[in-house]
This record gives sequence, structure tokens and C-alpha cells, in this order.
Amino acid sequence: MRGKLVYCEQCGGTRLSGTDAFLIFHHLAFCCAGCRDDYRAADTARREGRRATATLARVAAVMRRGKAAARKPGRKRARAA
Repeated sequence: MRGKLVYCEQCGGTRLSGTDAFLIFHHLAFCCAGCRDDYRAADTARREGRRATATLARVAAVMRRGKAAARKPGRKRARAA
């Protein structure tokens, strides 16, 4: 049976750096604590960016609804029979 190739998700290296085994974070392997911390910081920044975008989209939707509700409805004309 062949061994599974394990590599660092951050730097792509296959050799360990300062640890006796690969470090695991969210089912991803990292060669050292520095690579893991860099990945974690980038992941946090990406999540915050997504959260900010979602918040802006929600605010824009609420403002559109409020603007539509503030408009006065036009007068309806009676239909001729």
C-alpha cells in the first residue's frame, strides 16, 4: 500500500519545518505553526469580507423596501363598464 502524499496548504512544501508531524486545522495540513497561523489569518479576513458584503446587501434591501413604502400610491381610476 502506498503512503499518502501530505503537503502544506499554505506554502506547498512536503517537508516538516519545526514540528514532528503536520499540524491539522479544518482538515488541512500545515508544515509549521507559522503557515497555519498565516492561513488562519487569511481565512478570518476572507470571512469578515463576506460578512461585510452580506450586511451591505441586507441594508440596501431594507432601504429599497423603505423607499418603496414611502412612495404615495397613485390614484386608481374607475373602470368603465
